[in-house]
Amino acid sequence: MLERGEQALVSLSDEINSATRNLHTALNRLITSRLPLALPPHAADPSLYTTGLLHFAHVFLTFESLWADLQRDHGSRGPATAPFLDPSPASPPTSPLLSYLLVNPYDSPSFFTSTLGAPTPPSPQLVSFLQTVRPRGLIRSVRVKRDLECLMGLHPTDLEVLLAKYPGDKVAEFCTHIRNAVHERPWTLVSYAWCFYMAVFSGGRWIRAGLLRAGPEFWQTGEGDGKTNIANLAERGLSLWHFPGQFDGEDIKLEFKAHLAAAETLFTPDERVDIIEEAKNIFQLCASLVEELDCMAVSHPADTDAPLHEADQSKSDAEKAPLIRATTAGRTSSNRIVGFVRRPEVTGTLVALACLACVTLLRLQ
Repeated sequence: MLERGEQALVSLSDEINSATRNLHTALNRLITSRLPLALPPHAADPSLYTTGLLHFAHVFLTFESLWADLQRDHGSRGPATAPFLDPSPASPPTSPLLSYLLVNPYDSPSFFTSTLGAPTPPSPQLVSFLQTVRPRGLIRSVRVKRDLECLMGLHPTDLEVLLAKYPGDKVAEFCTHIRNAVHERPWTLVSYAWCFYMAVFSGGRWIRAGLLRAGPEFWQTGEGDGKTNIANLAERGLSLWHFPGQFDGEDIKLEFKAHLAAAETLFTPDERVDIIEEAKNIFQLCASLVEELDCMAVSHPADTDAPLHEADQSKSDAEKAPLIRATTAGRTSSNRIVGFVRRPEVTGTLVALACLACVTLLRLQ
């Protein structure tokens, strides 16, 4: 692997592949061993899958929101950037206000002050690259939010309220890490693009095939005319794993990889090391999300106040318990989430926090 100050001898993609191979293999094993537990015959409905999707949704929303913020603050506003926007009709990945509400000011004071830990400004070359590296149809935030709305039966506004609260401590740690990394080293957005977009292109095809084998009846949400088919799922429910166009994303993948290859000379040796190291962090943090989901699955479904099991619980317990409690735990988790969102006092509290955040931001300007 590259050391700081060394010149690159291989492509950045190959270097990331080599540095993360073992971590990638370990994460793949975690995911492939658990995905079947969220599907028939172990699960009667998509509640467990939805719980997992909600965990990882925050990761997509966080790094794509930061990406959009960087382009807004430092990029050109001309029509040249239009072809690279996702054509899906929906709101931005997250609103600026929601983005601030998701940050703990005590953990991240630099986001609330202009004097301490100011963000590293990206170079014009990096901004230009970030504006063009993602082909049309690649951005995932709109799709993952649409899937959650469908699977949880939530109005878009209710989903935004739900997303204002992290579903677990590991999710909060991951998202805080993303914000810190991107603010200090904005070029590490390339790490997130490579890890998550390539994951959807590659392993995502296997995941999609497994999800679709569950059949339309399994994904029935009761919306619309009450009928769910494969075509509907590609638009709402499982759209995260689908791409627009007749080539099922292969054209998007080739264009994305071509843009990455064309940027080989853009990054300094130290920046390349940062990108590679952040890719390693990403795989480790993703594994921590899977472990947290294991803990949620093995916690007693009837006791909503029971503490989660420790993350180092034995592998045998973590893998056996979902087989026994998959359906009940999934339903209980989903019901608790929906019930939480629809409580008037929760909505009122968040509105009050939003007003307070607006006042704070205005004073800082």
